[in-house]
Amino acid sequence: MMFRRIVLSLGVVATAVFAYMAMQPEPITIVDDGVTTVYESRGESVLDVLEETGIVIDEADVVTPALSADIPIDRVIQIERARTVSLQIGYGQIETIETRERTVEDVLLRYGVSVRDGDDVYPGIRTPITSGMTIRYQPVVALDVIVGDEAKTVYTMAQTVEQALKEANVTVSDKDTVEPALTTPVRDGMTITVNESRDVVQYESRLIPFEIVREEDDTLALGETEVVQVGVPGLERTRYALTVENGTITNRTETSVETLRTVRPQIIKLGTKVAAEPEASQETAQEETPTPEPSSPFREEAEIKIEETPRAEDVLDFTSAKQLLVEATAYTNNAEDTITFDGRVLTRSGYDVTDTILYEGMRIIAVDPAIIPLGTRVYVEGFGMAIALDTGSAIKGNKIDVMMDSKEEAVTFGRQPLTIWVIPKQEEKEGTDDA
Repeated sequence: MMFRRIVLSLGVVATAVFAYMAMQPEPITIVDDGVTTVYESRGESVLDVLEETGIVIDEADVVTPALSADIPIDRVIQIERARTVSLQIGYGQIETIETRERTVEDVLLRYGVSVRDGDDVYPGIRTPITSGMTIRYQPVVALDVIVGDEAKTVYTMAQTVEQALKEANVTVSDKDTVEPALTTPVRDGMTITVNESRDVVQYESRLIPFEIVREEDDTLALGETEVVQVGVPGLERTRYALTVENGTITNRTETSVETLRTVRPQIIKLGTKVAAEPEASQETAQEETPTPEPSSPFREEAEIKIEETPRAEDVLDFTSAKQLLVEATAYTNNAEDTITFDGRVLTRSGYDVTDTILYEGMRIIAVDPAIIPLGTRVYVEGFGMAIALDTGSAIKGNKIDVMMDSKEEAVTFGRQPLTIWVIPKQEEKEGTDDA
């Protein structure tokens, strides 16, 4: 009888121990929007754990496994948070949306928008999504606008013909004939005519490539180069006669070519001076001394790397130059107005501009690398050849910032529209001549 009581007592104790152990909290990992935290929990379901840890879930959030599910074998719960953002596409209403996308580009793609060069996006497409942010997207379209006997190409974000004409500074009176109607939505490649005329003149400017002249110089060390004259491409304006029928250009004939700027060659000195070697090893040195490699002028502190260091002897492809109308501002290399490194003023690409605003004789400009890659040569109206070596938080889309010698010069320049030509580097081809 006593033995039986002892056995029963041991059974009660074992049951209590197992029950106690079952109620002890166990570690569980919760990944909340990318942040991993380990909690101690007694919960048996996902909902139990979240309630016990005090984690609040909104309706738009996604929890894996589902709230009603049991704790997974790996004891990991994933939470993907939705963010509330405001989205405006074109001139439409600002819409408040819930999204779990990671970047501005992802949100726009979700709504069927593929960003093109020249489109205006704020903030930038690679900006991470945060709750409360506002995303604005304005697509750019190219229109041919014919007023009287002149035609021009207009790049605009307007939604209707009337808005496009206002942006192009075209005043339309009640007596004017406009085709298509003022309320017509614009589309890429559309032709708009005011006071239809069959005798229309259109002008188109293009760059004429400069020649690269290489001259040997025995005062420069072997392998060194020096730009003594920056090449300037010529600028030609071609006049075309257009035939317009019912608002459509049916014929385009070249009538004349006018030279607006003459070509100036780029002159590069090539060093030929060989450093003197000790007499005993002079013969060996002449046989084994390799041509020194030019070092990169860009510092390691660069925030944005340039894929390939631009060289003065690079051959440029003027036939593929892309003409853009940009909004231009100005800035300086004044250390008080910008970020410095060890007392030196650097561009975002790591080029030292403490004592210069030029690179190989070309003016330095800041650009949006999504539009103009860093290291690209650019012909700027009124300035000549320039090079994209810098960026800026406010320089997004079709905008550039031109480096000036002084703050007074920058203030005087202000903000103004400029025409630029983006000139890509010509691909290396066997037998390619300099252009």
